[in-house]
Amino acid sequence: MFSNNSSPLLIAEIGGNHEGNFDYALELTRLALKSGADAVKFQIYTGDTLVSSVESPDRNSHFKKFELSRDQHLALAKMVLDAGKFYVASVWDLTSLDWIHPYISFYKIGSGDLTAYPMIKAIVAKRKPILLSTGLATEDEVKKCVQYISDSDTFYKLPGNLAVLQCTSMYPITQGDANLHVMSRFQTLFNLPVGYSDHTEGSLALEVAVAMGAQILEFHFTDSREGKSFRDHRVSLTCEEVIELRAKIDSIQALKALMKKCPYQ
Repeated sequence: MFSNNSSPLLIAEIGGNHEGNFDYALELTRLALKSGADAVKFQIYTGDTLVSSVESPDRNSHFKKFELSRDQHLALAKMVLDAGKFYVASVWDLTSLDWIHPYISFYKIGSGDLTAYPMIKAIVAKRKPILLSTGLATEDEVKKCVQYISDSDTFYKLPGNLAVLQCTSMYPITQGDANLHVMSRFQTLFNLPVGYSDHTEGSLALEVAVAMGAQILEFHFTDSREGKSFRDHRVSLTCEEVIELRAKIDSIQALKALMKKCPYQ
């Protein structure tokens, strides 16, 4: 799944940008498929399983508004798969794993779940490729999680079944806070495919990540950033911008290929 392809895997993260509106989720999915992204990603949770209504009633209410039903998630998954693309989800609820599993192309463990070992254990048991994000973790926590997954099943020692993403969990971040050099550190530590999950504005960080060897790019996706109050829209790319990004990636890869052929290195 995650390998040294000539072009990185592009993941359009719709996430919560549908804001709980299923018709809007369908439109965003249609646009993500049109953009040429390789995978379309969602987040599966319920407000009550994610945030305590007693401890944090406002956040609980927020996430409840962003919920989609089981049938709606399944309809979106089928739409993506029928288009010949990968359907991906961060699943934040153990009870949802069984019904979404047949549709999942690979699992994304989000930054907030990197130390959630009961969830990680359940995902590992599904024996599908795992993409691990690291935005809220220390290096030691990333090491322990990679080791845990690798030791749990030899499936994750096979090439392409486990990958690690550099991520900075703020919305938005400055270019400098992207910390793209961490990808090189991860490659040295783990000898696994590495990539970058973006929270900057625009596509420059994604382009530089490709030049630095990123094999996976994840970016938030929207139809437009205009007039949107939910924070994730601000760090999202549109359909046209993803098409432009793909063209820039092709140019970057062509330039890198020419460098390899240079006889004066």
